[in-house]
Amino acid sequence: MSSYRETTGYLIHQRKYRDSSLICEFFCKDTGRLNLIAKGISKNNSLKSQLKPFCLLKIQYFGKSDLKTLSNCNVIVNRHFQNLKNKTTGLYLNELLRYSLIENDTALELFTIYDSALNQVGVEKLSKLLRRYELAILKQNGFQLSPESYKLSDWLSIQENKGVYVSESETSESCLASDLIKLHNFENLEKTELIRVNRFMHKAIDICFSNRTIYSRELLKTL
Repeated sequence: MSSYRETTGYLIHQRKYRDSSLICEFFCKDTGRLNLIAKGISKNNSLKSQLKPFCLLKIQYFGKSDLKTLSNCNVIVNRHFQNLKNKTTGLYLNELLRYSLIENDTALELFTIYDSALNQVGVEKLSKLLRRYELAILKQNGFQLSPESYKLSDWLSIQENKGVYVSESETSESCLASDLIKLHNFENLEKTELIRVNRFMHKAIDICFSNRTIYSRELLKTL
């Protein structure tokens, strides 16, 4: 009999598997990304009721194969995002996370940042919350931004084949080095600074994920 294991983490995605089961993707504090099969979930109302997104979960599982079996799950910290904007924000956090994690590769720093970001949904101004989270995602994917290595007055742009570089003047996707330094230092950004940071980070995220469609971001634009 396979020994049972226990961890804490978040449900970040789930998809149907065969007729009555689910493949659940969790982001766990000690294991990173963990895929588990929830067998017969359609008839297991007790387990189904605990599989809540954005909630910190205690997860029990077993098995020797690569795809292990979820045996039990309980909510430790319950979060319920009431409105569509907050819920879509949470989905955006999850979508970037899924594209960034390698299965069974721990990412403790990112786990702390993700947990903190969830706590700030609906509390902190959305653009500030998302830009800081995106910084952590870029770092996780090897796209470390280092604005301190430039002059404060430098206009910074980013391209897939060049990375971050100094442009001669402001462009439709550039920002000042001083803008990014403020973002890194968790300082308040003026409206014009935030507009510049938003467009720069939008481009950086696109490059990081090879211009794939980020569905939750597209939905956020409409809210």
